[in-house]
Amino acid sequence: MNINTAKGDSIELLLRQIGATEVKVVRGLLYFIKFRLNDTLEISYTYNINAKNQYFLQRIKPYPLSHGVFDDEYEIVSFIKKDLHKFNNAMNSSNFDSFLNVAKKFNSITENIEKLFLNYDVDKRHLQGLDKELSDIVDEIEEIKKDAREIWK
Repeated sequence: MNINTAKGDSIELLLRQIGATEVKVVRGLLYFIKFRLNDTLEISYTYNINAKNQYFLQRIKPYPLSHGVFDDEYEIVSFIKKDLHKFNNAMNSSNFDSFLNVAKKFNSITENIEKLFLNYDVDKRHLQGLDKELSDIVDEIEEIKKDAREIWK
């Protein structure tokens, strides 16, 4: 038996125990996992087991975000469990839908910037303008964090 397949089967069992509604496996190395938190919110992830027997995890829904490399199946399941708990908590906020919209806009910005720079000869002054605007947004996020009450560590 392939070690990656055995590790993948182990993770699948653990993920189902914490509520995964669907686990799809592609050749024993690539996994897609779905969790339904309520009638309108699905959280989904993908991970692959690399040649070093490590796990590379990404969240797909409700917005894509890379979460890095994990050494074993327990780390990845622990991370997903905490992530799901944070989303369950965040859903209680009256600002949850606005948060999701802002997060999706940031992903759209990343895609649009990539298309812009890969397909156009962008003038330096436009680049500097974008850099300033994005720096202002980063600064604003830091200010918001200072004013907000922390709900998860």
